[in-house]
Amino acid sequence: MNVCVLVIDTLRYDYIGFHGANEIVKTPNLDRLAAESWVFNNSFTAAYPTIPHRTDAITGRHGGPFHVWQPLAFDVPTLPEAVARMGYCTQLIHDTPHLVNGGHHFDWPFHAWTFIRGAEVDRPWITDSDDWPENWRRDPLFDGLEGDRQPPFYDSPMIASYARANARRKRPEDWNCAKLWQAAARFVGDNRRRENFFLWVDCFDPHEPWDAPPDLMCRYDTSDGYDGTIDPRQFVTRNRPDLPEAAFRRVQAAYAAKVSLVDRWFGRFWDALEQTGLKKNTAVILTADHGTNDGRDGRFGKSFPVREGEAHTPFIVYVPDGGTGRSDAIVQPQDLWATVMGIVDGPAPAGLDSHDVLAVATGRAEPTRQVAVAGRPTGNWNQPNQPICFTVFDGEWALEVAAKTEQCRLVRMGELEDVSGDHPAVVERLRAAGVREIERRGANPAVMDWFRSGGGEGFPGEVRHYDGWPGYPAWRAYFGRLYTGQ
Repeated sequence: MNVCVLVIDTLRYDYIGFHGANEIVKTPNLDRLAAESWVFNNSFTAAYPTIPHRTDAITGRHGGPFHVWQPLAFDVPTLPEAVARMGYCTQLIHDTPHLVNGGHHFDWPFHAWTFIRGAEVDRPWITDSDDWPENWRRDPLFDGLEGDRQPPFYDSPMIASYARANARRKRPEDWNCAKLWQAAARFVGDNRRRENFFLWVDCFDPHEPWDAPPDLMCRYDTSDGYDGTIDPRQFVTRNRPDLPEAAFRRVQAAYAAKVSLVDRWFGRFWDALEQTGLKKNTAVILTADHGTNDGRDGRFGKSFPVREGEAHTPFIVYVPDGGTGRSDAIVQPQDLWATVMGIVDGPAPAGLDSHDVLAVATGRAEPTRQVAVAGRPTGNWNQPNQPICFTVFDGEWALEVAAKTEQCRLVRMGELEDVSGDHPAVVERLRAAGVREIERRGANPAVMDWFRSGGGEGFPGEVRHYDGWPGYPAWRAYFGRLYTGQ
């Protein structure tokens, strides 16, 4: 049995049409997959965001209690290496720059890997040109919002690097998302006789910048006279409180269009599985690292605390002749390992915190997780003006947990209003469950003493906050070194 793991960055659970929570966004190809699969209603991110999540998923373990953003260690067991020992050939295809740029090492566990260039924060080429991609135009909607930012890229090295990487983009096939899924489809065609490949496709879209082709922009923004082009100022002004309503709707449309872009090209991959006949002997697991804010609570993009829009993720498992249905089992990224091993009849993982959620869905095992927890490592808990340390989910409620109970925030899933004052018993129950869980996952006792004392002064900043502390002494994230043309 071949296995494909598909990780889609920044994909909200409720933007997949099959889930029935969004009547506007169209995802016919993802819906095709879901209709033939087991769909998990309660999958939530754990360590947050990109690299911490990938570390969760590829190692099947927690980082005491959350992994930090640092390179993948060479001496940590990984899922690709585990299936390789079973005779699988392993391939990574990705356009997620963080996996390999800056020494992150996520290519290391695979036999082969292919990097599709051009996503945000990638830096494939130095040029003295300030050319824009063909679908970018200045739009009066965003006039006067840039403040002191200077053209052409408004002091954003990420936008500058992205623009230069995509300035020569002409055809729909030139978008990095299209190249990624075409490469995955080509891999399927080149391995149509295999029964032992493990393919990990890591798709960076619909991550920012929400830069989608004109036809998809026009699908979701039907304003009179709009031609579907993008003003790059919307990437850097989207959270301005004085953003005009029409500009606000344009940003919302851009995220929806980016999701549809992923769906369009994912369809090429799903078609390839059908056309080669590999769909009969290939399992597919599709998930996301996290979602994003889409403006409904006044915010766009990732932020903290981790709320439902960011934490609630798709988790879809297709196995030939494996049945279909929906499961309310609580899923976290660590469960990828045991679920894959359950599909391929591999050895049970030892010393990991990973559960075969497909076995739970099909009635072969009892549910294990009672709650999911999501957040940043404990070293980030003592933040000025932000008392929330982590978030607990049980499928019905989301509780943002603070050291002081009165500062916790309780929201019913699918809603935005804080109702903690109306449900003190729920707050107490979820807070206690969350504390037990993060302690079980290895939170430092000194940090927990600070937490139980109500937070505030005396945060133990020098204690061991995660495995590997203090990390690689010479390593730094490469974001600040992006080429800006200066």
